[in-house]
Amino acid sequence: MLALLILGAAGAVVWARQRGIADELLRTEPDWILKNPALVREAVGIGRPQYQRHCQGCHGSALDGGARRGVPDLAGKTWLYGNDPVDVERTILYGIRSGHPKSRNVTDMPALVRSGQITSDDARDVVEFLRSLAGQPYDEAAGRRGHSVYYNKGNCFDCHANDAQGIAEYGAPALTGPSWLYGGDRATLYQSILNGRHGRCPAWVNVLTPLQIRALALFLVAGPRANAERN
Repeated sequence: MLALLILGAAGAVVWARQRGIADELLRTEPDWILKNPALVREAVGIGRPQYQRHCQGCHGSALDGGARRGVPDLAGKTWLYGNDPVDVERTILYGIRSGHPKSRNVTDMPALVRSGQITSDDARDVVEFLRSLAGQPYDEAAGRRGHSVYYNKGNCFDCHANDAQGIAEYGAPALTGPSWLYGGDRATLYQSILNGRHGRCPAWVNVLTPLQIRALALFLVAGPRANAERN
């Protein structure tokens, strides 16, 4: 009986501690949590298993994604919708083009050639222009023509910005390298312009608890930020 009482008391202590941590993680602003190493450790401990169970299949064990499928690299500095923990939490909650009414779906990459907005030659010229921005070898004459297409006929700047650095509110990636969502070689860039891109991320609002979603967002943000600070 004494042993059972001790076990029960120990279990109650553990439960109370876990409940206290959960309450603190949910009521504290995420930016403040990131300034508290002890809370970050608790969040990572809760968030990492969720990543391994639900996200690793696409984004990889090292969070490095995969250009072949256009899966974003979550370990680097480039985030489609920004790496503020609140923004990341929203993406986890509602997804990207997930079908949820609150999903991120302002725009996607249209099939500019197939829709007839630009020609295949225009697309190849834009590719050379993008390579010039990325510091890669390019055809100068084609690059000049591509510059004109980018800012006029193609209307590319409207999503990717005047400086081609992308617009996080739209989820439009930078086009200046060295990080590329689908790859920065000529063939891949041309395919993106020809056929468009329509990447998706599921909504987890009805799968994970609020605590798990908060912890997962903090797990995703805390690691890359720590790496950036060390570098």
